[in-house]
Amino acid sequence: MTEKIWNFIEKNIFIIFFFIITAISIYTRIVLLDYVSGDFNGCIQLWFNELKENGGLHALRLDIGNYTAPYLTILALLTYLPIKAIVSVKVVSIIFDYVCALASMKIVFIILKENKKKDFYALIIYGVILFLPTVILNSACWGQADSIYVAFILLSISALLEEKYLKAFVFLGLSFAFKLQFIFILPLYILIYLSKRKFPICFFLIIPLVNIIMCLPAIAFGKQISSCINIYTNQTSEYEFYLSLNFPGVYHLIFPTDDTYNFVMSPNKCFSKVGIMATIFVFVILSFMVIYKKIKFDNQQIIEFGLLSIMISTFLLPHMHDRYLYAGDILSILYLIYNKDKIYVPIGISLISVYGYTKFLFGDSYSPIQYISFIYLILIVLVAKDIYNKYFADTNTNTNRFPTTNSNN
Repeated sequence: MTEKIWNFIEKNIFIIFFFIITAISIYTRIVLLDYVSGDFNGCIQLWFNELKENGGLHALRLDIGNYTAPYLTILALLTYLPIKAIVSVKVVSIIFDYVCALASMKIVFIILKENKKKDFYALIIYGVILFLPTVILNSACWGQADSIYVAFILLSISALLEEKYLKAFVFLGLSFAFKLQFIFILPLYILIYLSKRKFPICFFLIIPLVNIIMCLPAIAFGKQISSCINIYTNQTSEYEFYLSLNFPGVYHLIFPTDDTYNFVMSPNKCFSKVGIMATIFVFVILSFMVIYKKIKFDNQQIIEFGLLSIMISTFLLPHMHDRYLYAGDILSILYLIYNKDKIYVPIGISLISVYGYTKFLFGDSYSPIQYISFIYLILIVLVAKDIYNKYFADTNTNTNRFPTTNSNN
């Protein structure tokens, strides 16, 4: 009898540990459900109450909050449930934690499709992502929705890896429908278009089209199309005099920092435009190098350039908030598939990201943010240097550091 049990365990070890990891991660989130953040009390709870008082879905006609119409549609639907707002809102974000983890598993299976240990590596990455501090804190503690837009980014990347470009842009459009922060990964798609041209340029129009489709429920209940679109410009203009909001970017290395909140005030709103133009300039240079070297973007390059895109964008763009490295937290774990000797990259990114979370949620700051910004700059330089040496240097040795086709692994 004992032998039969062990045989069953050995044959189903992947499924058993999958459910063990899932169960423990769910319990970890359950214990945090009652934590109420300042953002929840000051924003999400107020929006939820206003939606509920004005008829749930019927209230979508009103200009409530500063989040997109698709997310407010979810909030409106939640008002009909006999559950506390804080629980229902967090559960939605937690569900997308698992979408992120499962999408990451799919990416691993695509990348390591000929590797006998692909199940093992996929399970490890599934577990690591579910237990990343920022992933847990973002949904279960903070009650934020970054897992939603990042889940669609990861699904889009998995479609990119399979060269299903139409599907990739649909998922990217879904990401845009929930958060403007999808732009951190957008340069990757532009670089792929410039280098491969395997899909028509009109595919980029799918992104706003999907966004409009996602806004149709709100529009059906009376919301103006212009309101659905203006929410993005309103979000940026709301913080036009803040170069950084508790995010360790370049501005903390240049301008004075308010140590209480780690905010950087801009002496003039023109500095925001300078930051945007500097970011565009960096990606223009990168585009030139990609075209000149005829980079064709295999699976490894998609992951590595995707991470670099997120890191450059969040470091240089103005108005960055503490949560904006969320996509980088997860993509840095996938980065390890090809760069297992660079474990300092995901560890560094995770610690940098956690810094902003602990400062906002708990008021703790274990180091001046200027030091964290400098460490982030070093990480970006190291990742960029590695990419340059592998793909752009004349002595480039474009070798895969994690063999994916060797069946003996």
